[in-house]
Amino acid sequence: MDTALFSMLLRNLLQVNVLCTETEKHALRLFEEQYCFHEELQPMFTAQALAYLMDSMQENIYYEITDTLNVCLLFFRFQGQTFLAGPYVKTEYEEQKMQVVLAENKIPASYAISLKLYYTAFPLLSIYHIQKTISACINAFSGAPVEFSYRRLHGFHEKINPAPLFRTEPIDHNELYRRYDIENHFLQMIETGNVEEVLTAYDEISARSSFDTQPYLVSVQQNPFSGLSIVRALARKAAENSGLSVITIDEITQKAVQLMNSSSSYHEQKNITRNMLVELAEAVRSHLLDSADFSAPIRKVVEYLSLNFSQEISLSYLADMVHLSESHLSKSFKKETGKTIFAYIASLRCRHAAKMLKETELSIQEISNYVGYPDNNYFVKVFKKQYGVTPSVFRSS
Repeated sequence: MDTALFSMLLRNLLQVNVLCTETEKHALRLFEEQYCFHEELQPMFTAQALAYLMDSMQENIYYEITDTLNVCLLFFRFQGQTFLAGPYVKTEYEEQKMQVVLAENKIPASYAISLKLYYTAFPLLSIYHIQKTISACINAFSGAPVEFSYRRLHGFHEKINPAPLFRTEPIDHNELYRRYDIENHFLQMIETGNVEEVLTAYDEISARSSFDTQPYLVSVQQNPFSGLSIVRALARKAAENSGLSVITIDEITQKAVQLMNSSSSYHEQKNITRNMLVELAEAVRSHLLDSADFSAPIRKVVEYLSLNFSQEISLSYLADMVHLSESHLSKSFKKETGKTIFAYIASLRCRHAAKMLKETELSIQEISNYVGYPDNNYFVKVFKKQYGVTPSVFRSS
């Protein structure tokens, strides 16, 4: 059997990583390096654990691993070769659920964005779709139907030891200028965070691309799915021009890509795109309101703190980051934000803690660790200074 061809076929059909552990040197070690987000949360994603499981596997069975994060991996044997498909996910990312997972495992909040980017990078697939596709390929390569059963492995919490068509009509240059005006208006709505008008501008682009005889977003006319990719790329650059963090932009757009890859109709993908545009515009508006009066160095520090508030942060590191002396940064930050840097960090931590006290059933100690206060008593003291009551009173009220 042509193992490389079989792997490539599955990879293209499922849009997921597929490897043959026998023919690809160091495959499991490379898999661990690339896809194991956190060993404590995913002990079965390590090379050692996978090797152990594959040594114990039987023929004609699909084995599916589901880890603590609900990231999945499927492996099976065919014609003496072991194949591994994944990672993939079966459900959309749930912010609150992942917060609970991190907090329960004593992992700080600074991992949350990285986890979201990690999770939404994988395709949304159902086990039915995966099994059906793999079985069809197996039957095609074997020349006869082969029956496989399914076994799910869940709950590992301990480490395991031992060519598009192009139009040829002449271009009306007046229409071309008009098209760029419409595009620029659309981009401006995102760049300025105009949530109310962004969808109107997008609908105008969509309407014109559907009925124009000019080569306006030709890929939209010939392949609507590619056209949505163009719109997403334009929206990303517009949001970036506003000064919005590229991490936030990627967080929003990558989630949309994942949802679009799992949908089957243009109508669904267009709705996902509309939701993404609104979310981008809202993020830009929030960013512009929060940093409207800040200088560039302070804006950069504020952005860094919002992403890393649960970590230990030194004044010297922040000063080096924006090329200012520590005293100059401290004075400028207090002048522009009205708070010292460390008071600002405390307000961020307490704001996130307050939200979790309202929305989750995590213990106060778990929330304290999550937002960056290993000392629960100190957390209670800081929280009371911010909100006037202790965390337990805040939760009960």
